[in-house]
Amino acid sequence: MTQTGKSLANAGLEYSEDGYIRLTFLQFCELQFSKRQAITDDDLREELLAQDVPAFSAGYCDWLDDSTPVQVSISWAWFLTAYDTSTFLAPGGLSCNVMLTSADGRDLGQARTDELLRSWLSTRQWRIDLHFGSFDRCEPDQPSVH
Repeated sequence: MTQTGKSLANAGLEYSEDGYIRLTFLQFCELQFSKRQAITDDDLREELLAQDVPAFSAGYCDWLDDSTPVQVSISWAWFLTAYDTSTFLAPGGLSCNVMLTSADGRDLGQARTDELLRSWLSTRQWRIDLHFGSFDRCEPDQPSVH
């Protein structure tokens, strides 16, 4: 049985001494990332081009969940290969204030947490919306809770 975002607020989520919010992957998937923003970054685009990534445009996206007593955030770098194409995750560009745990509360570790978060993010239908010719916000094509 899964918990709703409302019951997550009562699940005792809090910041750990190391700054992470510890929760299971299932709990993370139930969060409601209602605050979203994206910015373009020409310096990131230049860095990606130097790494032979064909970035037409690049920037950062940040989603915040405020359905729990602590604010979970996930941020990532993105790029486009051409105008009006799919948006891709940039290499090495994911950060989050979460440490995922097993059902019995053991840390999964940073590498496994990153892997699961990248996998989760790759299943989200997100894109960078064009507004007057610029990229100004990051919106999901479907709800972020599955």
